[in-house]
Order: sequence, then structure tokens, then C-alpha cells
Amino acid sequence: MFRDPRSILLAIPAVFIGIIIHEYSHALTADLLGDSTPRRYGRLTLNPLAHIDIIGLLAFVLIGFGWAKPVPVNPSNFKRPRLYDVLVSLAGPVSNFLIALVVILIQFIINKANGGNYGTLPGIVPVLHYIAYFNIAFFFLNLLPIPPLDGYHILKSFLGPKYNNFFRIYERYGILILLGFVFFLGTYFFGFAQLFYFNILSLFS
Repeated sequence: MFRDPRSILLAIPAVFIGIIIHEYSHALTADLLGDSTPRRYGRLTLNPLAHIDIIGLLAFVLIGFGWAKPVPVNPSNFKRPRLYDVLVSLAGPVSNFLIALVVILIQFIINKANGGNYGTLPGIVPVLHYIAYFNIAFFFLNLLPIPPLDGYHILKSFLGPKYNNFFRIYERYGILILLGFVFFLGTYFFGFAQLFYFNILSLFS
């Protein structure tokens, strides 16, 4: 995923912003829909310490792929458990996509203010690029129906308890499937995310 230390350094702000807002969005949505579990566990906050998993962060630095602490949610506290659980799961990826759009808009404004010359702001432009690109990647990645990603929770909520036996087996191998996807298809996936980012950026030019 990364080719040099400079890429890792540029990506760290993107990862922190993406992870923190992603997890906070899960917590806030659950809280608004009637489940106070995230609040009780101290997850209804933008404090990075509440969301960052140390091992996941080290994995990101070492191999370019990491994870955060999952937000605890109790769907039984919802008036409409299956629907609201889907909404909570969607909140994280959607927040990543919105971050990307906001940052792309900022890039557009900077570009116009500087007469199309990004060279006048050599420090901030690469950081903005990584924030937008990685949050688009997070958006698509988290929608994959692989445990423990949000896309899997959405699929599980839609299919319901009828497929619980399948889910139990699937969850055993979820992390292996996810790692296999990242290592064998990650180059194509993140290439697609980058292409998607540049296409959106071109709409603002």
C-alpha cells in the first residue's frame, strides 16, 4: 500500500481524521437512535485515544493497513433494530465520503485562490490529497461484506437471523478473508479508489 516512509507520514493525518470521525459517526448515530451504549463506553467523543487501537496503528505504520477499536452497539435498544443497525453501520463509511468531498472542495478553493498554482503551498496540498484519497478508500473498503467491516454488518442485518449458522462460520474466517483481499487485491482496490478520487476532483476543475 505504501512505497516509502514519506507516504506513511503524509497518510497519518488522513488515517487519524478518517478513523476518528468514522468511529464517532457510528457512536453518534447509535446514540441519536436510542442506544446509549457508545456513550457509556466513552466513544461519543472526538478524542483519538478513545478510538485508536495501538496494535492497529502499529500495523498501519508497518504494513500500511490497520484498524480502530470497534464501537460497541446494542441493537436491542433500538425501536427498529434491523433498520437502525443498518443506519449505524452506514454512518461510518458515509462520514468518510463526506470528509473526502469537503477536502476536495478545499482543494478546489485553494487552487482557484492561487491561480491554479499548487506549488505555492507545497506542504498542505499533499496532505489534503491523502486525506481525500484515503477517506474515499475507507468508504469503499468499509462497505465490503467481509467481517468485521460495516458492509458485513449491513448484510447481516438485511438477511436476518435465518442465516445465523452461515454468519458464525463466515465470521471465523473473516479476518483471513479481509487480509487476503488486502494483500492480493489491495493494489487494484486502492488504485480504483485513487482513480475515483481524481475523477471527483476533475469535476471541480
